[in-house]
Amino acid sequence: MKIETTRFGSQEIEQDSIIHFPQGLLNDPEIKDFKLFHKEDSEPGPVVFWLQSVENPDKAYTIIDPSLVGFSYEVALPEKDYQLLDSNSTDEIAVMVIITGAEDGAENIQKEGFALISGNVTEPLFINLNSKKGVQRSIKNLDYDIFLTIPVTNTQ
Repeated sequence: MKIETTRFGSQEIEQDSIIHFPQGLLNDPEIKDFKLFHKEDSEPGPVVFWLQSVENPDKAYTIIDPSLVGFSYEVALPEKDYQLLDSNSTDEIAVMVIITGAEDGAENIQKEGFALISGNVTEPLFINLNSKKGVQRSIKNLDYDIFLTIPVTNTQ
């Protein structure tokens, strides 16, 4: 199947590689199907991923595994979420967070090839990579974002 994206251009993807979010994302509940992209030559493995909407070429979210920056979750999902994910165990579920670049007014923090980014740890994505299903949940008792510096690289 062929999809159009503003970030990656035209892409031929396999139907079974699409990750389905039955309830959409919290800020985009109408968009439910996504393809996960990453830079091919990442060593030792990809750190940054792009969750690209299959339905809307303009919608792509940059996501990372929060454990790579020292943040880990110990979350017990409700039974209904395990059903949505077609999962019986947290062992098959990847937890990811959406990250964004430096907000307006923070340009002074960008220097010498590094930029400040923030990750929304209060609304993580839970993705079962086996069943290709995902959910995004809001964690109410967590009241902060994480900030880290990473090298700015050309993603094209």
